Amino acid sequence: MADPYFLQSLGLSGFRAYLQPKTFDFSKKRCLAIFAPNGSGKSSVIDALEFMFSKDGTLERLGQRAINNQAGPVALAHNLAAETKITSAVTISVVSGKDTTNGSRLATGAKRPIPAVGTAVNACFAVPPIIRGHVLRTFVEIHTPEQRYTDVANWLQLGPLVDVQKNVRSLRTQVKAAAEDETALQRVDTQLAKESAQAVKTWDGAAVLSHANTSVLAPLDPALVLAALAAGDLAYLELESRAKAEENKIGLAGLLQIRNAAATLRAEVTDAENGETIVSGAIPTFDAAVAALAAAESKETEERGKAASTVFQALWKAAEPLFAEGVAAPDICPVCATPVADTAAGSAKTIRDHIAQHLEELADYAAAKKALDHAKTAAIKAHTQLGAAVPGLIGHLSDGEAALKAGLIAYQTDIAGWPQAAVPASAGIVVEIAKLLTTLDQAIADIESKQGDHTYIKAKAKIDRLLELQTERDLALRTRDELGKLSNALTAQATIISAEIRKKVQALLDKVQAPMNDIYKLIQGIGATPIRLELPAEDDANQQRLNLLIDFAKNRTGVQPGGYLSDSQIHSVALALRMAAIKQFNAGAPIIALDDIVTSYDADHRRTIAGLIATVFDDCQILITTHDERFFNYLKDQLQMKTWHFTRIIGLDPAYGPRFADHKVSDEMIEARWAAGQSAANEMRQAEEEWLLGICRDFGVSVRIRPLERAYSYERSELASALAGLLKDAKLAPALVPGVNNRFLDSIVKGEIENFGSHFQDGPYGDGSIGDEKARWEEFKAFRSQFACKKCSRTKFQRPFTLNKPVCAHDGCEAQFKFAAASVGVA
Repeated sequence: MADPYFLQSLGLSGFRAYLQPKTFDFSKKRCLAIFAPNGSGKSSVIDALEFMFSKDGTLERLGQRAINNQAGPVALAHNLAAETKITSAVTISVVSGKDTTNGSRLATGAKRPIPAVGTAVNACFAVPPIIRGHVLRTFVEIHTPEQRYTDVANWLQLGPLVDVQKNVRSLRTQVKAAAEDETALQRVDTQLAKESAQAVKTWDGAAVLSHANTSVLAPLDPALVLAALAAGDLAYLELESRAKAEENKIGLAGLLQIRNAAATLRAEVTDAENGETIVSGAIPTFDAAVAALAAAESKETEERGKAASTVFQALWKAAEPLFAEGVAAPDICPVCATPVADTAAGSAKTIRDHIAQHLEELADYAAAKKALDHAKTAAIKAHTQLGAAVPGLIGHLSDGEAALKAGLIAYQTDIAGWPQAAVPASAGIVVEIAKLLTTLDQAIADIESKQGDHTYIKAKAKIDRLLELQTERDLALRTRDELGKLSNALTAQATIISAEIRKKVQALLDKVQAPMNDIYKLIQGIGATPIRLELPAEDDANQQRLNLLIDFAKNRTGVQPGGYLSDSQIHSVALALRMAAIKQFNAGAPIIALDDIVTSYDADHRRTIAGLIATVFDDCQILITTHDERFFNYLKDQLQMKTWHFTRIIGLDPAYGPRFADHKVSDEMIEARWAAGQSAANEMRQAEEEWLLGICRDFGVSVRIRPLERAYSYERSELASALAGLLKDAKLAPALVPGVNNRFLDSIVKGEIENFGSHFQDGPYGDGSIGDEKARWEEFKAFRSQFACKKCSRTKFQRPFTLNKPVCAHDGCEAQFKFAAASVGVA
């Protein structure tokens, strides 16, 4: 088995509350506990872990985009990161055995890909390793049994089995729905109602057969009766034979078609109102058109003779206005320049009359010519229609109408030669067509009086349609029966599959149930009622549910914890289940992150949880953030210092990030500021305060109790004065610092050099000098170097209450404190 993964380091830069880079080192102490007031940035450490292992590159509470109360991934980056040109990212280093792997994930951009190390470690998390107090109870109180089942199945690495259950259940549901679907049968009933003219609305074999015999066959032949609605029935075979015979002879439809073709050529209709006979058809239309054409030609010839001088029409038109009535006539002819008096007409009036006569003759000719053109067009159109209509009747005539057929063929040949040939006589053809129409009308009347619209062909078509509907219905019934059988088979198989999966899931639930109850009892006490993780009964169709139950009392067995347990008990149930599942199933990466999990507990329970972490989870790597100082102290009291690193956030600097109690300004940081040409006065002040606070804590100095609102806030001057008082009482005097005439602690109280660089100065030249800062820092380092053990050179001290002077804090030394020689220029 491969070695488990452990965090080696976790770095935050421009991420959430952390603007400046901050790295948590787990190489020496595997576990971490952070105490901080709410809103100080402690949860950002847990956020960094969640982000690093997130598949979609965001936090669950932030979401994929800004919507409703979610801020989206944009909230991952510190709001000043872009302005200060700090890359927003989370870096991680993990160790497995002797192998160390690093990775980094940007918190900005559209994709934010997860690094390979994040993917590898995340694959080991069967159970989410992060437990947040505010969502811990969701599993117990809010999640449905189906949601719990899915969660736990994933913890147990049974996702594929859950998918099998879902697929089988879904298929069974679909097949059952299909087996119960009546759509196909309803469609048959709808079509049956249409076919039977609403006589039969729902399929009934006897009713359908009766309708076929009485409404379809009886009007044709009452003796023709179907014994069964089947293609092999004797009556159906007889119907098929008669329909085929009917198809081979002319029936009502054929007679009507022949009559229409004959009437297209020539027909007579008597007006019922006035008794007038109206003749229509292509033959009389053509004869009339030819007669009209002949008359038009004669008229046109006659008028053309009268207007023989049509060549002068344009001239007369032009001359008419010159000789119009009331207009002064010209004295000279405008054409030949002959005086009007010398012309043949002799006067303007005679010329005017001559022009009017000829123009009138021209108008009559124009009318005759137009009528001739119309007559030609009408005759050609009538000829075309006649030529198209004659073949239509010829094609419908049988040998019984041979004389008419021969006459029509000859007539067709004759009219085809028009207009080059004379118009053929149509009187004989008209007589024959009239006789044909009379015969057809009588035959049609006889058929209609006998059978109406019923024919064997139509009857067979209706019976065939009923047979099709019967076949469709039989298929639907067979399909439904087969689907019903399949549904029953799937139900049986699903029962077997679910039973086997149920056994597997229940076995694994039993595996986690015992440690869960052990943890729950450790928190709530030995008398705590055990919690049961139970699946539904084996005969329950839906096995994808997980019931969380307790026996609250004899008359309240198998009840939901949310309705009976107290707030802290519900919290404990959820915490116990999650922690037991993590320990059981996350062996490949036994990492647990706890974010403010003790909000519902009293002091005794908090101490119990601290002990639980110390005893049950000593083989896990745990990161804890809390705003509860008592719980933090319990952790420090019960957990091993060699494994745990405890730290506090003492404030949130918007322009820096969380300030930790053990976050000290180093000499390198101060020198880096100077190397960049920047003042380090602020850093110097903070470094002096940090050193003073540490040495005062080690020496056990006495300070005045602070006001409640500033209970833990001491100014540098107070610490320096308290330290000076202790040294004086212990008769310990540090050597003077070169260049400083007074005691250096007094100089620290004033901090004039630092104040020049870090505070606003009224004077125009009051800004600090980097040279002054460097000199001051060398003096401070010389003073600081005296606080070292003269025996072992260590700088950690302690002063038990029974001693007046501090001693070295190292177990192998414990030498009484004496000032070491000052080292000028050396830190």
